[in-house]
Amino acid sequence: MQLSPMKRTSFLLLLLLAFTGVKAQGAAKDQVAAAIGSGNAAAVASFMVANVDMTLPSASDFYSKAQAEQMLRKFFDEHKPKGLAIEHEGNSRAGDSYYIGKLTTANGDFRVTYFLKKSTGGSQLKQLRIESGKPDH
Repeated sequence: MQLSPMKRTSFLLLLLLAFTGVKAQGAAKDQVAAAIGSGNAAAVASFMVANVDMTLPSASDFYSKAQAEQMLRKFFDEHKPKGLAIEHEGNSRAGDSYYIGKLTTANGDFRVTYFLKKSTGGSQLKQLRIESGKPDH
């Protein structure tokens, strides 16, 4: 099947845009993972939606970015991170990307799950869970 030059150009542009979106989501995934793994609450908060769904061992609710950053900073102060290893990733039915990993800290390991949603300004962190215990494998 031969495509006209106009259709070929449109198709290539569409592929390029799709690839750029995937690359941007991957960059956000890596930046959030690095921020969590290094205990940088401000960097994690920079990706958060206005009201993020956050679960920590001590609390779980929807929090403003400022509240979430403060709570995350306290968690990192109490559990000094040594690194985060992403062990699984995928896409939800809603089209959000999710990532599951193991956060190694000075006080033991935690299971981390976070969801990124695509937005016009890039990817945003809409849900973050840091839970005690081992990931299910």
